[in-house]
Order: sequence, then C-alpha cells, then structure tokens
Amino acid sequence: MINEFLGEPETSKLVGLISSVNPKVVIEIGCNTGRTAARLLAAIPSIERYIGIDVPHGHETTLACQRREVPVEAGLYAANDARFFLFEADSRTLTPADLEPCDAVFIDGDHSEGAVMHDSKLAHALTRPGGIIVWHDSGNPAVEVTPVLEKLKAEGWSIESLENSWLAFMRVEAPKPLEPPAPLAEDELPSLT
Repeated sequence: MINEFLGEPETSKLVGLISSVNPKVVIEIGCNTGRTAARLLAAIPSIERYIGIDVPHGHETTLACQRREVPVEAGLYAANDARFFLFEADSRTLTPADLEPCDAVFIDGDHSEGAVMHDSKLAHALTRPGGIIVWHDSGNPAVEVTPVLEKLKAEGWSIESLENSWLAFMRVEAPKPLEPPAPLAEDELPSLT
C-alpha cells in the first residue's frame, strides 16, 4: 500500500527513521487516510500506540495547494489496527496537555508556516529524550516547510535533511547531566558550630 503523497522510497526511509528509536508511542500530524500509519504499524512491532491527527472532512486548508489533500475519512487504512487512535482536530488548536509523551512524531499536515512552526514546537514538547521528529516536504518549494526548518536550525535545533528525499529529521537528545559542583575551598566551608 503506497501513500499517494509519500512514495515508496520515502516511505521506506521514514520506516527506517522511526524504527531507529524503537518507539512505543508514535504521533502523526496529518495522517490523511492512514496509509503511512498502516505501513508503520505493520513494519515496527515496538509500536503500542499510534495517534493519527487530521482535520475533519470539509476543513479548508491554509494553503490552496493542499485543498485536495483533506481526507474524506481520516485514518481509514489504519482504523482496523487496535493500536491506532484517530484524533480529529486542527493540530494548531492542540497543546501538549491534549496528547501524551511519545517517542516519534511525523509532521505531514498543514504545510503553512504558522502550522509547521506550531506542530514542530508541539512535537518537541511531546517527544521523549532519545526520540525523533520527522518532517515531510522539506525542500518542496510549493509549501512553507523549509523556511520554518531554517528558522528552527538558526535557533539551535539539530535538524538534518535526508538525502534524495523531502524528509528532514531531528533526534531529541537526552538532557545533559549536570556536572557536579566544584568542591569548596576550606575557607569557603560553612562553620558547623
């Protein structure tokens, strides 16, 4: 089953990226008809919960070029998998409190600048250390993903582009351990009396 917006080569690369973190919980922003979700669920046995987010039928997209991408039935191809849960909403209305921590996020929804920025920050807030965030349509001049990724890189996000694809990704690093404080000199020690 090939996703009409994410061809076989990119889907295989996406499977490789997501499976590299052995995810238990995956969130896909812009799950469309659920083809990518079905493929990831079939290929990655560690997934226990897959949350697909998409807008309800009839939603008008920000970018005219995405108008034909609004699904009639979001999540259709993954709906029979008990691990799949559909969250029908405009992702720009969601906060971290609406979702759960996860190990991987695939961002492939509204490709307008405001939505990509919102979805990226939402993903970053939800992704556990050691997890991964993947974006689709990086390098696609018809949409506004690339300018957002460039802004995030300028802010210090370690986003990499995947060669020969429109995928970009970032591994979410574990917080650096705190260095132990330097020992105090004898004259700095508090008096015990």
